[in-house]
Amino acid sequence: RYWLENFYQINRRAVEGWERWPEAWVIPANQANETGLAYALRILTTGDVEVHRAEAAFTADGERFPAGSFVIPMHQPYASFAQTMLEIQRYPDLREYPGGPPLRPYDVTAHTLGFLMEIDAVPVEDRITAPLSDPIGIPDWDFRLPESLSDPGGPRIGFYRSWEEPMPEGWTRWVFDQHGLAYDTLRDARIRAGYLNQDYDVILFQSQEPGSIREGHAPGTLPQEYTGGLGPEGVRSLQAFVRNGGRVVAVEEATEFLIDLFELGVTNAVERLPAQDFFIPGSILSVDLEERHPVNTGKGDSTPVWYWESSRAFDVDDPEVEVVARYTEGNPLLSGWLLGPEYIGGKAAIVEARVGRGSVILFGFQPDYRGQTVTTWPLLFNALAETNEGNER
Repeated sequence: RYWLENFYQINRRAVEGWERWPEAWVIPANQANETGLAYALRILTTGDVEVHRAEAAFTADGERFPAGSFVIPMHQPYASFAQTMLEIQRYPDLREYPGGPPLRPYDVTAHTLGFLMEIDAVPVEDRITAPLSDPIGIPDWDFRLPESLSDPGGPRIGFYRSWEEPMPEGWTRWVFDQHGLAYDTLRDARIRAGYLNQDYDVILFQSQEPGSIREGHAPGTLPQEYTGGLGPEGVRSLQAFVRNGGRVVAVEEATEFLIDLFELGVTNAVERLPAQDFFIPGSILSVDLEERHPVNTGKGDSTPVWYWESSRAFDVDDPEVEVVARYTEGNPLLSGWLLGPEYIGGKAAIVEARVGRGSVILFGFQPDYRGQTVTTWPLLFNALAETNEGNER
């Protein structure tokens, strides 16, 4: 009886939102981002959400949807999961005590698939009148590598891999492998050896603390070949690589390493703000893009991005540094929780610095959050694809 009662209560709670949820969610057919569409459908169907296809065009809530659109009726056992993944997260204004400071969330607060996957998902209140197919199965991945990176004459990419191996590096490696992107793994010893321009056009550093990059594991803690970071030799090698025409792309914490390495006039605008004034535990923000810059090719004038505790917002005081993207003025929050929007709105989110014949691109946000931010993968791919013509081979 105990197990049966618990089973009943679990399922009762799972559907108690039926009265306040929409009649259905509709994901229109013929969306531009087919990779994001397949990914979103895979997430939903893996979670046992029943997803159907409309066998004819239909109108709901005054909007016309084409045949083939994906329909998720909300009177189904796992509707709560569908609602959670598709709705915009609006975190409540909780306080530690009445009139006191905000009660900050413990973990990430946003997972809206429409923003992360760059797809449209529409809640409708009208009953769907079109005939629907049986529930679809779990779709295959649909990863598509940009032509600029799949061509045999494309850029020669090196991906830095420390022996301390931060988690974001592994997720980005997974994304690259799923796309079939050709890249070399660069360990500390290879960078210290120098002559990087002979083998590489661009080198990527995922988010990692500067001290970890420079120093790695302390001597004596592991076998010698696994200790130490880039060290002075690696630092000089990277400097020569960029000044001789190479490009380095760095994400979040690793940007501090490059800023220091090349003495760039760029600072983290939110670094010293107290947590009671500025805090983003993991939310989706809006970023405005400089459309003419090659990094933003194909993305229009704005995009959702993932921002969390290791992310940055830049102040720029250097004529050699170009702002590629900015967090939207005012309140850039799209989904989740943001304390202190006035501190980040209008600040630089991506910058590019010219150094010698080469360049450095810095991402303040995470363009590949745990393999889920399909919407910003193109920015990362574009940053790797647009190499400098003056690179010495």
